[in-house]
Amino acid sequence: MSTTLPVTVRPATPEDLPEVHRMLIALAAQHGIAAAITPRALEQIALQGRAARLLVALRPDSPQRHPVGYALMLVARNMVAGAKWGFVEQLYVQAPDRGRGIGRALLAEARVEAARAGCEGVTVSTRPETDGASLAWRVLGLDSPEPRYAAE
Repeated sequence: MSTTLPVTVRPATPEDLPEVHRMLIALAAQHGIAAAITPRALEQIALQGRAARLLVALRPDSPQRHPVGYALMLVARNMVAGAKWGFVEQLYVQAPDRGRGIGRALLAEARVEAARAGCEGVTVSTRPETDGASLAWRVLGLDSPEPRYAAE
């Protein structure tokens, strides 16, 4: 049985980027690819770009002060709905903290951030082979853990 952990979710700061970059590399490895993004490019996209929102999750009860998870959301026009939309492109929680409500907290804050940005909705993307993704989406009550459209 999982226990919900206390978690704080907030926009990322420059100090969070080294750990986010490390988690991004781990996420890419789960997909069987090497992450090509550099720390500088991550900073430009996530902190200086207008379209990206990088959120980090921290555990206030932990002696570690670095993020234990992150969500990267892009804000753009949904070409089908014709409205401003949030697209959660990446969601990652470090292995020791998975299954304890941190991903749920990140997605909840992504929805709040999307609303602040004037978005009419949020789409969460995932790859089916990502560890635990299908189960996580079911637990979160999201529409369908199976891809409806795919392009490789």
